[in-house]
Amino acid sequence: MRRNGMSRRALLGNIALLGVATGTGKAAFAAEALSPINRDFSNPYLECIRLLKEAAEIEHDLMVQYLYCAFSLKPAYTELVGNPLPNSSSFMGVIVQEMQHLGAVNRLLVDLGAGPVLTRQDFPYESDIYPFPFELAPMGPMSLAKFTYCEAAPDALLKAVGNGGSPRLLDQLKTTLGGNLAPNHVGHLYDAVIDSLGEVKKAGAASIDFDAWFEDLNHIKDEGEVGHFTFFESLYQGTHPMFKKGPEVWKLPFSDAGHPSFQVPMNPTAYVGHANCIKDPDLRALAWLGNLNYWAMLSLLDAGYRRKSPLESAFAQAIMMGPLWSLAKVLPAKGAAIPFDPLSMGFEPGLNADSEKRFTHLMLEEARDYAQSIERLLPRDFNLKIYDQLLAAV
Repeated sequence: MRRNGMSRRALLGNIALLGVATGTGKAAFAAEALSPINRDFSNPYLECIRLLKEAAEIEHDLMVQYLYCAFSLKPAYTELVGNPLPNSSSFMGVIVQEMQHLGAVNRLLVDLGAGPVLTRQDFPYESDIYPFPFELAPMGPMSLAKFTYCEAAPDALLKAVGNGGSPRLLDQLKTTLGGNLAPNHVGHLYDAVIDSLGEVKKAGAASIDFDAWFEDLNHIKDEGEVGHFTFFESLYQGTHPMFKKGPEVWKLPFSDAGHPSFQVPMNPTAYVGHANCIKDPDLRALAWLGNLNYWAMLSLLDAGYRRKSPLESAFAQAIMMGPLWSLAKVLPAKGAAIPFDPLSMGFEPGLNADSEKRFTHLMLEEARDYAQSIERLLPRDFNLKIYDQLLAAV
């Protein structure tokens, strides 16, 4: 999606950010507040499908990056990882909501007659919509600044940080991240989706419950711009109740017991021979098993979205909260992490429901057999029986 030269959106964004940062007037901020999403298709149906595909990839991106960040936390911050309830008071609450957003976007794609999207960006990938390249990193000021910026409503970035005379949040984020920031937020993309869906309705290009979908899309946008933004800002500023040292917590080195995170690698992979491959064979084996569970989870999600079946989606969540959770907790203390590697063949290789089911079964069997082959390495709470239970139920 990269284009030669500066697009109109990029030019508008640079002007807007200059106005916001220097306070040169309301016009510049108004420009920044508008959705800076370029339109690719004049046909509203094609444009809506394109934007929904982008939204699905971004929700997947955020879910994976939040998972990686959450599991980099040390045991003292287990409460911050949280109980996996669908609320925005903990990492897992936010992650479950991202999983729900991914599901909603894919259900809308299916309602519109398009296939679900379980692919995501990969590093080093640069999107014209998502403001930052996909990156797996431990929790720290840089990652939290990115999350805060992505989830923010534009006007939230103008508020002062602290008492009178303090810098605006936008200025603080720019200092952490360095350089110029693209004027892209997740909310901007959902504004564009809602607008394009309105055009689809006006053109009579689909027969769906438009009112219900408008309500759902606005709810997703609000969850990000209010709940998720507030959560990530509190972590970035060090004001979250779990951070007893306050903002000073981020000045501690990773080696300090008071630093919230383990020093897990940036952008690791379990693919042998690739850059950043996990070197220790035992840790790489556990990371590969993490990949297999991640891929099985996505295969189940794809089947659930295509068939509008909540059962497969529930099974996918069982994998995330079962074997994937077990592996993700134990690896960071050993200096490794689940890499959430992309699966090159995708998650929809079958021509029909039967062949898709066969693919899901084979992926679950692959995960089971590999887990059994490295049983001596598995965490104590790893449940090997879950695979046979899922195979019997799917």
